[in-house]
Amino acid sequence: MVTLLRHSAGLSPNIHFGIAERAELVGMFFLNKSYLFRILAILLVFLASGFGYMSGLFAPLDNGLSAFRMGLNSRTASASIVLLEIDNKSLSAIGSWPWKRSIYADIVDKSFAHGAEELAFDIDFSAQSHDKEDLVFAKALETAPGPVTLAIFQQYEDALKGDDTIKINRPIDMLSQNTWAATVNVLADNDGIVRRFPYAQMMDGELTSSLAASLGGYHMLHMGDFLIDMSIEADSVPVHSVIDLLEGRLDADLFKGKKVIVGAGAAELRDTLAVPVYGMMTGPLLQVIAAEALLQGRDLQPLQLLWLIGLSLGVMAGAIVILLVIRQPIHAKLLQLLALGLVLEFLAFILYLNSPYMLQTAFLQIQLFSLGVLTILMDVRVKSILLSVSRKYNQSLVNLLETIVEDSFSGILICEQEGDILEVSEQARILLSSLGYDAQKGETIERVTPPGLQAALKDCFKDPEHYSKAHDLQEVTLHRPKKGSNGRDWEELILEFSLTPSIVSRKEMRKGSRDQWVATLMFRDVTKVRQEQRRLAYLVDHDDLTGLFNEAGFCQAVDQAMIEQDQGKALILAFEVRRLDKINRSLGADYGDLLLQQISKKLKNFEGFDLLGCGTEREFLVCKLGAQETDIPHLCAYITDLLETPLSLRGHQVIAGSYIGVADFQDMHHACEEVSRAAIVAMNRSKEVGGTYLRYSSDLAADVMHRRVLEREIIDAVDRQEFEMHYQPQVSLANGQIIGCEALIRWKHRDLGMIRPDLFIPIMEETGMILDVGRWILEQVCKDAATWDLPINVAANVSAIQFSRSDILDDIDQALKSSQLDPARLQVEITESLFISDPSAIVSILKKIQKRGIPIALDDFGTGYSSLSYIHQFPLDKIKIDQAFVKHLPASMDSMAVINAIVALARNFDMDIVAEGVETAEQWEILRLAGCHIGQGWHFGKPMPNADFAALLSDASQTTQASHVA
Repeated sequence: MVTLLRHSAGLSPNIHFGIAERAELVGMFFLNKSYLFRILAILLVFLASGFGYMSGLFAPLDNGLSAFRMGLNSRTASASIVLLEIDNKSLSAIGSWPWKRSIYADIVDKSFAHGAEELAFDIDFSAQSHDKEDLVFAKALETAPGPVTLAIFQQYEDALKGDDTIKINRPIDMLSQNTWAATVNVLADNDGIVRRFPYAQMMDGELTSSLAASLGGYHMLHMGDFLIDMSIEADSVPVHSVIDLLEGRLDADLFKGKKVIVGAGAAELRDTLAVPVYGMMTGPLLQVIAAEALLQGRDLQPLQLLWLIGLSLGVMAGAIVILLVIRQPIHAKLLQLLALGLVLEFLAFILYLNSPYMLQTAFLQIQLFSLGVLTILMDVRVKSILLSVSRKYNQSLVNLLETIVEDSFSGILICEQEGDILEVSEQARILLSSLGYDAQKGETIERVTPPGLQAALKDCFKDPEHYSKAHDLQEVTLHRPKKGSNGRDWEELILEFSLTPSIVSRKEMRKGSRDQWVATLMFRDVTKVRQEQRRLAYLVDHDDLTGLFNEAGFCQAVDQAMIEQDQGKALILAFEVRRLDKINRSLGADYGDLLLQQISKKLKNFEGFDLLGCGTEREFLVCKLGAQETDIPHLCAYITDLLETPLSLRGHQVIAGSYIGVADFQDMHHACEEVSRAAIVAMNRSKEVGGTYLRYSSDLAADVMHRRVLEREIIDAVDRQEFEMHYQPQVSLANGQIIGCEALIRWKHRDLGMIRPDLFIPIMEETGMILDVGRWILEQVCKDAATWDLPINVAANVSAIQFSRSDILDDIDQALKSSQLDPARLQVEITESLFISDPSAIVSILKKIQKRGIPIALDDFGTGYSSLSYIHQFPLDKIKIDQAFVKHLPASMDSMAVINAIVALARNFDMDIVAEGVETAEQWEILRLAGCHIGQGWHFGKPMPNADFAALLSDASQTTQASHVA
């Protein structure tokens, strides 16, 4: 074939030989560069790997190697620390969680009675219980014969709402007076695995020992941490059940001379952590393992950087000798590099066994691996590479032509080995004619068959003896002009065919007596069959309305993509069209379908998502492969912007709105189906908590369970008088005087403590309890305000459900009548969700409220989907700027622009402006200069009970009177 190609190009073999010879000499010149070039390449490898080490790129490999070394070793715990575990047996025996404090008092008494030297609790005691229960526990702590340590820890203020403010949970004062404090926070790496433990942590400016350091006898206070030696066998740690202690089933001297830690081990208490070697481990058991590491002097530290640099230089010197000095085959060089890597790992393991140091060898192993790759690239011949590429290319062509199908053919075409047509059936003429070919006897296959069939025929004649054994039914896809389109439009034509080579004698056809091969081509049109198969296959994993993957197809595509792209990280976002039901009810289901199709089209045009899907409940699923946690805000922002932008539905301008939930493959370590379900759970939860989006977490799953508990408890909360009103001051930004307040409901549960309004108010609205509670709020607010020394205004929030399902005017009148409060002092706060259902009826009610002299304020202005359209349609006296625009001041110019626009708008309508969320004096001054009249926020005062607020007003009244006298 090479000779044939030379002649076809018009070149002689001698000329081609000269070109090939010169090419070989040039190739040898470049492949035999000087040693200087190779040394520079080796140095480049070491510099690049050093940069990777300094940037932390090799940390996952170092973590894996460290865990492997620990797994090869085994150490027994000293048994001087005992874990007293709150296990499933204890929970079943004692009952609902959290336990009464008297149970913990009993644990203290009986632990020391069994000889305990020291006792520690890995349990949160930061919330108050019943006073009697707290007193019993405090008394037991006071009389304990040995030291007792209670846990303190840091956590985010409100992770569900994206509040990253750190708060410190300490035991209540009654319990902390006679106990020691130790931190129980753990240090998780970016992959969520806990490998290190702190010696101490800074808590409110004070350095506090960790619980592991305290139990492990480590008394030096410093901010460092150590790598836990996970070779200490968890099974060798003495573990006993709390219920066995309480019910007297343990030996009397079981704890003699030992330290005891009490912690959660039951699965439903969710105190489990990901760790090396063991996979998952409970938090208290990890505390014991960390303390045991300190007791045994196994608080591991990385080897100093100077030693690592020295080893790196040694490896580089050895690599230069192996690769440049010693002449040997490439496989010998690679084996020697491999042996050098094994020696390094052996030295690292010996160092780990005999000292508290862990050698980070990933940097060195990457160097050796890169040198091996460099060696291969330097020694591989260009000719072998080209040969490999050629083979792959030829194989891909063969694969395209070999398609197995299952049917018979009706078109018949017979041709001989030279390419001449011997016979053509009528059906073959019809099919080939539709492609623009006139198939007749005596023509050649190049003139009467399309390229796809020509290739098959030629392939058949290359090796006819073996062709029929290797090929059965095949398929070819062609294109032909549509009827009536004059060649402008084309349609797909799929032909299914088979080729059968046969030997015939040439005596009767041409001169000569040798045998000749002929081929019989049989084919038929299977276009409609294949299109229907594709359509049915498409419907299996696609949504017919939107054209996106359905949930099953989406999950399959995500899992497959992660395997193919070797991705370990991905984000799944689930979002729902907030106003879809309203659009279906008001405009019809056709408009809702059209809205979903428009959203799907915009999602397809956005390059930020890799895969799209639509679930059975019409929730959208999107996936971003390789996404990090930092990508969540801008991906959610795109979805929010998309669904908050007006869409045109046959002349109707519609704003869809969204609820968004996010789940992370890196955190979940599950298949896409589980991660998608988690994202949908977070999406459903976002309907209740509000905000832009909500990320799934184990705490969220716990919140779902917590919500079910609240739904049961809230029924009797009014009868138990657990609701109370708190008041937050509103001050004049001009002079700082208190001129009003906002009434905020609080639920103080007898067992669960203070419960946030954003948790129980949605439940009351869903169950209809908001009607009775809202009526009580109006009566209590008016009653409290009537007793204050200063006649300031009080703002009461009124739910949209109260307007639609109760007589709100009668409720207001009854509250004012029973309290004798001046109507001008009561202010009704509403949100724009009130205007969605029946705007004309709402306007009528609001005007009647205003006629009674009661001002009306629009809360959270600027966050809704159409606030500007409402402000001139409804009777409003005040607008409240949402704290989302205030909290970023003065840094955010965008927030300042929004506030200036709102102030200008309010001035045109002669409305007062209240700015929420003022937390600093600088924000106060900026808002005052911008033209805001009233401020509200923690800078002026937190929400407080009525007694505290009344005392605040009394002091303000006396101060005002004193200033007037002066």
